[in-house]
Amino acid sequence: MFKKTLMALAMTVMAGVAAAAPVVVKGSIYNLDRDGDGRQESRKISQVAFSVSAGTHVFFDSLVRESTGVDLNGDGRITGFDNFMMLLRGSTELFEQDDSSETFADGSVHSYDSAYGYTFSQAGTYMITLSQLSYSVADALAGYTTTSLFRNYDGPDNTFGAWQLTMTATNGTLNVLSVDGQSVPEPASLALAGLALAGVGVARRKQARKA
Repeated sequence: MFKKTLMALAMTVMAGVAAAAPVVVKGSIYNLDRDGDGRQESRKISQVAFSVSAGTHVFFDSLVRESTGVDLNGDGRITGFDNFMMLLRGSTELFEQDDSSETFADGSVHSYDSAYGYTFSQAGTYMITLSQLSYSVADALAGYTTTSLFRNYDGPDNTFGAWQLTMTATNGTLNVLSVDGQSVPEPASLALAGLALAGVGVARRKQARKA
């Protein structure tokens, strides 16, 4: 009976994961000392890798100005920058988006936030990048640019700038693979892992009652 219940829960979770829901990823950009001479000469470009099925439409909505009252990373400090997004498949640029004057569901209310919708005609793996001001395709692929250093628009601390990206998929599937090289577990895997732990807890409680 327990196994049947656990399987039913797993199927329910899998069905829920299959349903389209916004995916929110977070990160930060900052200045880099890549040659180790003690001076920062380049600016990080964040990279978000993901896969989609053919025909999927994804709306990319960034939030980079904490002056709107949203503390993106919960560190209690306020940062902000002029976001520039670029979508790539391999070394081919599919779009770039600088400013947006719209107001969107995730709280983007500043013109320095970027937002863009794109329909993917081909299934595959893609990458969207975020950083301050413009940069080239080569910079996006490298993960840094030397065109300018990070400057905080919303405070005196130029250590780093936090960002949040909401990705909403319709008419297909979206799976975020990594953020700045760090793998992102699939929602289904996380959900099933949670169910497995819950199952262990139930089994232990049953054994305790029998004892």
